[in-house]
Amino acid sequence: MLEKLEGWIKTFSTDKTVAPKDDHAWAETLAGLLIEAAMADGGLHQDERASISHALISQLDLSDEEVGRIIEKAVVAHEDRIEIHPLLRAIRSETEAEERIAIMEMAWMVVLADGQMHEYEAQLMRRLAGLLFVEDVDSGRAAKRARARLVRGV
Repeated sequence: MLEKLEGWIKTFSTDKTVAPKDDHAWAETLAGLLIEAAMADGGLHQDERASISHALISQLDLSDEEVGRIIEKAVVAHEDRIEIHPLLRAIRSETEAEERIAIMEMAWMVVLADGQMHEYEAQLMRRLAGLLFVEDVDSGRAAKRARARLVRGV
């Protein structure tokens, strides 16, 4: 079911680890998590939205229109969501450790996209690492890679 999370996972291994393509339920789950990260500081900034769009388009082979619909649906779901545990359970059940680290890197890209690290975003990222069973050191490395990508404009 899952196909390769290409660019994100290459850092960790050369194995054929996979992430979904053409699976809208998976795309909605991933978008939901990234929207949660983006809105941890109280709003969805344009840079954060662009980062989410880029991640979904490049990693899941979705069109701009599909991504726009998925993001809008995720924003509406965020407003109604009481907790993020169902999203995290779905991600844990569909991914391996390396893929969860890559997803953490995507989330770091989103929270760092607006150039500010709000205390609520930092708190959420610590919680996500624990709930996704990502070691603190791996989350820290993912954050460092995300910062480097943002500086390079990747």
